[in-house]
Amino acid sequence: MMDCGSVGTAVCFMHLRTKTPRCSRSLRFIAALLLLLALSSCKPFTGERPYLATPLPADVTELFRVFGDTDSDTVWIYEQGGPIHLLDEEPLLHFHNYPGHDTVQFVQVHQTLTLNHNLALRHRELSFAQLQAEVDVSVEILHRTIEHFKAQDKEVVVIGHSYGAFLTTRYLWRKGTATADRYLIMAGRLDMPRVVVDGVLNGVFYYFPNAVDPEPADVQPATDREFLELRIMGVTGHDRYTQRLAGSDLSRVLYVYGSEDLTVGRLTADEVSFLTSSGARVIAVPGDHDSMFEDREAVRQIVAALNEQPTANVGLTDGGGGEFDGAANDPHTASPHGAVR
Repeated sequence: MMDCGSVGTAVCFMHLRTKTPRCSRSLRFIAALLLLLALSSCKPFTGERPYLATPLPADVTELFRVFGDTDSDTVWIYEQGGPIHLLDEEPLLHFHNYPGHDTVQFVQVHQTLTLNHNLALRHRELSFAQLQAEVDVSVEILHRTIEHFKAQDKEVVVIGHSYGAFLTTRYLWRKGTATADRYLIMAGRLDMPRVVVDGVLNGVFYYFPNAVDPEPADVQPATDREFLELRIMGVTGHDRYTQRLAGSDLSRVLYVYGSEDLTVGRLTADEVSFLTSSGARVIAVPGDHDSMFEDREAVRQIVAALNEQPTANVGLTDGGGGEFDGAANDPHTASPHGAVR
């Protein structure tokens, strides 16, 4: 197959042959010569095309689902755990212990995998940079959703749990901290241990049996979807966010972690120190990966902290790593046992 833009020459020549059988020999000779020159300048088609990340619909309302009171002046934007290919059926159930959860406008945003189910079919051919481009599609979805509701003069609180915590942290690096009013990040990590990142990128799931030291899990991904979910988790956690967010004002961030989190491990002393020195409020909850939903005392502390007025840190910036480019080539878990939820 030839990759050539001069097909019109060939069409013209065929037209001369079929429609004008008595045309002069000189005209036919010129047409044939032009065709020969065009074909000789063509390069063989290699099958390689620039990678295009998942396209986003022009209608921003197709990027999320809305629950609760649509007339409320407060919007909670929820980044769910995973990564998985389906949106949680009833995301509000996670917040049944949170006062006022049914009086706010609750928005559940899509992520790359919930929007594009075809990626799993080609996951083995996707490079690291291409997978990161897909992760940044999820970041852009969140960004457009925040801007949509801020344009309506709403108070916007972004809530990310588990994998959603990683995405929200990445958002703070890529887009900055000034777009939403508050960020509640729960059960995530800033610097996931390298052995875990390398493992999940190669299809090996890890957990933290003592909430500190990671070990390979007994159950590993078995399907294309599960393997892709694991790789997406790996590229999201690959960056060292204590470095990416260095110098950023995180005073709008409330970071909550479980002291006995067996899924992603608890925050290290260095991670906690970085957050507090950057202006974030950090709450350690005695419990596991979901304790910030279930422990009523923890919920009381979280809600009280969210109601406090954040104080900006002088000398720090709101961050932001650049605009979204869905065609970028280099922008820099799944089963019940195989995903960070």
